[in-house]
Amino acid sequence: MSLFFTYLIQVNIALSLFYFLYTIVLKRDTFLRLRRLFFLSVVIFSLLYPFFTIPGLSDVWTTRSSDLQETAVTVMKGRPTTTSTVLEGESTGPVIIPWGSILALFYTVITLGLLLRFVFQLLSIYNIWVKSEKQVISGIPVHQLKKDITPFSFFSLIFIHAEKHSETELSQILLHEQMHVRQCHSIDIILIEVVCLFSWWNPFVWLLKREMTMNLEYLADSGVLHKGVDSREYQYHLLRLTYHETAVQIVNNFNVSQLKQRIMMMNKAKSSTTKTVKYLLVVPLFFLFVMANSIYAVQNEDKSVAIQLVDENSSGVSQSQTNDENLPDPPPQKKEEVEELFIVAESQPEFPGGESAMMKFLADNFRYPVIPQEKGVQGRIICDFHVMKDGSISNVSILQGADPALDAEVKRVISSMPKWKSGKQREKAVNVRGVLPVVFRLQRDNPEDDPLTSEERANLFKSDLLDDLKKVEGMMILEEVVVVGYVD
Repeated sequence: MSLFFTYLIQVNIALSLFYFLYTIVLKRDTFLRLRRLFFLSVVIFSLLYPFFTIPGLSDVWTTRSSDLQETAVTVMKGRPTTTSTVLEGESTGPVIIPWGSILALFYTVITLGLLLRFVFQLLSIYNIWVKSEKQVISGIPVHQLKKDITPFSFFSLIFIHAEKHSETELSQILLHEQMHVRQCHSIDIILIEVVCLFSWWNPFVWLLKREMTMNLEYLADSGVLHKGVDSREYQYHLLRLTYHETAVQIVNNFNVSQLKQRIMMMNKAKSSTTKTVKYLLVVPLFFLFVMANSIYAVQNEDKSVAIQLVDENSSGVSQSQTNDENLPDPPPQKKEEVEELFIVAESQPEFPGGESAMMKFLADNFRYPVIPQEKGVQGRIICDFHVMKDGSISNVSILQGADPALDAEVKRVISSMPKWKSGKQREKAVNVRGVLPVVFRLQRDNPEDDPLTSEERANLFKSDLLDDLKKVEGMMILEEVVVVGYVD
């Protein structure tokens, strides 16, 4: 998932939870200024918190997942006529539908459409401003409208069709719009409108926008009534303008929908000041979001330094591997390549055609070498390889071996893989490390003839190294492959 969509999801999760907090706890009070501060704070916080982490904060997260469950794929085709057994692959690979690309394209088209609509609204305001005539009414600069539409304000501009209103009505309208201008309500409108442009798919953001818009009207209405205007007369004037045409949605209209809620708010008894403590609930939510983001950042931080291929936990490696002189040494890595090698990338490499196609490739190519099979040699092999920026396979090496011939077979198959879809970090192709565990296992016609006890067989295929590698969260460890050979 791209960084932008990850960021967008984080922002919308926060906005949705803050909307629920407002609806459940804060909606029924009359602290209009405090409510406006709440709206602005949560929107700005939601937009910014994904960029901030607090070092060490994620340490409080004490629950970690246990070791990844080991999975093995063993598909036998039946007793072979030769001395080797191969994995059975699927006859045809599944049809891969690029849902991610389809959804990204759909999102982009809708967002561009809404963005064009937003620009058109801004141009409409500019067109009204150009065609209007600047006047001064009661000492207040206004722009006289040519068309009979609802009075509105946009930042410091007030638009009104003065001839359509009585003197009393006109003074109340100007008071209302002055409140919008003085308190800079257009900033709130533009801010939440931009958020909606990119979060149009989240219904809670639209609900939050509606509540923010209504609260601005509550504030303007409250300002008018504090100037000594009779509330009944003012409400009557609002009703008169109910059916007037509005300009555009991104302005502060004198009359908006939900008129019933505005009138109810004007007549509502003032909330007790002791209830303002409810707004402190936003503080622990802020902290929780920052902590969650810190945990997410730690789990997905860049791991660009290569780890040791063999550590102290790989003491169970067979002597045949450590002293093997027949296998060619892996090609030396340049310093630049080590610095660019990722253990975990934001977008991991992918075999062409997906996992099913990869299992088919392995099934078609793995062979149980004849000599180890005749000698009864079996065991688990851990193979390390790098998927380079161009998708090629490089630096194939054995972390844990079982037999020179078996090790060579694993290296041969891995090295022959076609080019992968490269991994990406911040939208750039990077080198990514991968691990493939392979088990070579013998099966006898008569299980009683097996020279190994069940405990010995379990220890033979046990791998502490693989267990340790699985503790590296997000590391590309491919599904284990089992190659079965038959012995008489």
